[in-house]
Amino acid sequence: MTDKRIYLSESGMAKLRQTFNVSHVTVWKALTYKTESALAEKIRYVALTQLGGTASKELEASVECETSHEEVEKTMTQTFGPRVKLVFFKEGNVVRMYVDGKEEKKAFCKDIPSFMAFQQEVELKALTL
Repeated sequence: MTDKRIYLSESGMAKLRQTFNVSHVTVWKALTYKTESALAEKIRYVALTQLGGTASKELEASVECETSHEEVEKTMTQTFGPRVKLVFFKEGNVVRMYVDGKEEKKAFCKDIPSFMAFQQEVELKALTL
């Protein structure tokens, strides 16, 4: 049996219940991937990005990253699982996150640390889906 889940402190779980106005069971089902819904995705995303949640090893292993470089288009593409993609446009240093083929976020990355922070956000998004 795999343990695909996000670990979070009790205070973090309380914050999620308060923020989303939901029950303990709703938070637990979202963090243990028993529920697949837009609300569950939001709960998981906030847990990972804002409340210090930690993904289980099984969950981290479930999102593989594949990188390709398109020289003619001058882009680098990274896919995180089947639904999330990061595209870095070398001209202009613009990076975009796509979820299910739709652009969800765009940023200007002036240096490697800012790109890596965006990349980590994209990976966390993939973990929440």
